[in-house]
Amino acid sequence: MVFQNARYGSPVLRAIMPLEAGDRPYTGLSLTHGNAQMITLATSLSMGLRCVISRRFTKSRLWDITRQYGNTVFNLLGGMTAAIYAEPERDNDGDNPVRFVMSAGMPATIWEKFERRFNLDVFEFYGAVEGGLAYKPIGVGPVGSFGKAPKGLDLKVVDEDGKECPPGVLGELISRPVKGPAPEVEYFKNADASEKKTEGGWLRSGDIGHADADGWLFFDYRKGGGIRHNGDFVNPGFVEQAIAEHPAVGDVFVYGIPAASGAPGEKDIVAAVVAATMAAEFDAPSVFAACRRELEANFVPGYLQLVAEIPKTASEKPQERFLLESFAVDAANVYREERGRS
Repeated sequence: MVFQNARYGSPVLRAIMPLEAGDRPYTGLSLTHGNAQMITLATSLSMGLRCVISRRFTKSRLWDITRQYGNTVFNLLGGMTAAIYAEPERDNDGDNPVRFVMSAGMPATIWEKFERRFNLDVFEFYGAVEGGLAYKPIGVGPVGSFGKAPKGLDLKVVDEDGKECPPGVLGELISRPVKGPAPEVEYFKNADASEKKTEGGWLRSGDIGHADADGWLFFDYRKGGGIRHNGDFVNPGFVEQAIAEHPAVGDVFVYGIPAASGAPGEKDIVAAVVAATMAAEFDAPSVFAACRRELEANFVPGYLQLVAEIPKTASEKPQERFLLESFAVDAANVYREERGRS
C-alpha cells in the first residue's frame, strides 16, 4: 500500500501541497493510516525529503519534537487539534520551526487563534483513501472551508435525490473524475454496499457539507452522526473550543446521546473531558459557567463526562462508541449543571 501510494498518489499531492525543497515533514500518526502513508511518507519519498515519524502522537511533546528535529510541517486530524489547543499556553509556543500544518478538520472557531499562538499557517484539505479531494491554499478563501476540488475532479453537494444543493444548503459530498465515472470501491463480502458507494458513477462520501456562494466547501458532520439539539444542528467544534480554553481541561471531545425528551432525531450534548490536573480537583461548575458565557444556549452540554483519556484510534480519531458504552447519567464521573455531580 505504501509503495502504491508513493507511485500514484504523490504527484497529485505534490501539486497541491505547499512543500518546498528542504522541508522536513513530521507525523505522529500510525503508518497503518492512509494519511501517514500518503501525506507524510509517500510524499517525502517522492520529493526526496527527510521526514520524521513518531510511534504515536504526543500533544505534550509535539513542539519539542519539531524543535529537536527541525520539522517544518506536520499533519493534523480531527481530535488532535483540540488536544493540542487545550494544552496550557507557554511563552515559547510560537518559537518553533513549523511553517504550516496540513490539517483535515481544523475548527473555524480556533483556526486563526491556532495560527497566531503557534506562529504558523493552516493548509486545510479534505480527502479519503478511496477518492475525493479538495484543498484550501494558505491565505485563500474563507476560514473554516476545506477548499475546492483540484483540476480534473468534480466535487459537489447533493440532496437525497441526487440534485445539487444551492449555496448554504446541507447535503452529501460526492465526487468523480471529470473524464469519467468514479473507480469502483469493493467492500469485503458486501456487494450491496459496494454498489451504493459509487452509484451513478459518483463516489458517495457519507459526509454532509455545504458550499457558499463562491463555491467554497465546508464540512458539517458525518452522515448519521450529526447532533441536533432542540431543533438546532450543533457544531461540536464550537463547544470543544469553549471547553478546551478552560484551564481545568486537558482534552475534550463532544458527542450526542439520545435525548431524554425522547424526541425523534434529537440528542443531548455530552462533553467528555480529561482534567488538566488531578481529577479530584476538577471544577465542573466553572466549566459549565464558561460554556454559558461563550455558547448559545442550545450548544451548552447537558453533561460533562470526566475520563482519564479520550479513547482514540491509531489516527487520533475519537472513538465515540467507547464513551457511549461507559456513559450513564448517574455515574460518579458524570456532572450535570443543575446539581453538580450526578
